[in-house]
Amino acid sequence: MGVEANKQTILSNDQKNTTYKKSNPKLTLLPRIALIFYKVSGGPFGVEDSVKSGGGALLSLLGFLIFPIFWSIPEALITAELATSFPENGSYVIWILSTFDPFWGFQEGFWKWFSGVMDNTLYPVLFLDYLKQSLPIFDQLYARIPTFLAIYTILLTHLNYRGLHIVGFSAVLLGSCSLLPFAVMGILSIPKIRPKRWITLDFKKVQWKGYFNSMFWNFTS
Repeated sequence: MGVEANKQTILSNDQKNTTYKKSNPKLTLLPRIALIFYKVSGGPFGVEDSVKSGGGALLSLLGFLIFPIFWSIPEALITAELATSFPENGSYVIWILSTFDPFWGFQEGFWKWFSGVMDNTLYPVLFLDYLKQSLPIFDQLYARIPTFLAIYTILLTHLNYRGLHIVGFSAVLLGSCSLLPFAVMGILSIPKIRPKRWITLDFKKVQWKGYFNSMFWNFTS
């Protein structure tokens, strides 16, 4: 009787796990790419600042070619090594816990969460700043504040509540909408390409602090 009961329990658990996997599908490749894109980049924003502070396009282009070699690739290798050494959810929190004590692990997790909350509040504001150029009503507080709360509190919270696969699908949709204007403008700008502009450099206008800040911001996830 005991053996039969154990078999039934195992079968029941297997059925539950199968049902759980079906109701909570893993991310496919495209949503995962979209989430990584928004986590690391989110678009070609910040390039303009690097050109302005670099005194022209040359330093900006060199920075985007050289910085990944000395900054992004080592960072990716470190992350890959630690992620394979600790194959469980928690990422850098677990890395800190394994090196120090739970106090510092909590500090890492809490302050990363706090910085994420503070950083994410910027994007609805930027969205409304873009929107008010076409719809001036969003420059008024009576329309701006409720819209901000609706986007940040209701919409984004609801997406996270629904699950990771919904977030991944939303990231693909938003990524397509974000990249489409750049693709269109890129095609329209082909007749106006002037390669000689790519080597412009005015050392008198170079702002090294702003230039390096822009480079690090663009390549730091």
